[in-house]
Amino acid sequence: MSESKTIARPYANACFEIAQESGNAEEWLLFLETAAEVVKDSAMLNLVKSPGIDKQALAKTIFSISNEASGAPESEDRMNFISLLSQNSRLEALPEIKKQFQQMKQELERVVEATITSASEISEESLSTIKSALETKLNQSVSIEVMMDEGLIGGAKIQIGDSMIDASVRSQIDELGRILTN
Repeated sequence: MSESKTIARPYANACFEIAQESGNAEEWLLFLETAAEVVKDSAMLNLVKSPGIDKQALAKTIFSISNEASGAPESEDRMNFISLLSQNSRLEALPEIKKQFQQMKQELERVVEATITSASEISEESLSTIKSALETKLNQSVSIEVMMDEGLIGGAKIQIGDSMIDASVRSQIDELGRILTN
């Protein structure tokens, strides 16, 4: 996994720099999200991995599909970027490039991403309260993604980067078990 991060880093940096210079980081992000999904498709992935494929034709195809699906206007920079990835056999790195680009954009905009995993549905009111508390604590805007895991029994886990707040019933039961056995 760290190899894919290392491979993706210079490409993500380059397209982020271009996006900042042209002032269309949001269009780039939409395009990269779509292109990453296109490359993840099993049929397209087989073409990407195929050794005898015409790399320029493949780049044009991926660009056309991604550009149309993302709704982004035509861009010679994005076409050149996809061509470069294709020529260097790095199209498979698109999902990681998108991820790193998104992180750079969020850092620039001072937005942090939090993942809340809960055992049951979380009300909008509770999400709003959690978001406000996190924004106050972190002094940054917070983007929240909610996931469900019935194995938690109750409560929730909040992950922000490498930090984890575990207020799940499962972790409390596990901790009680450790205390009782010692």
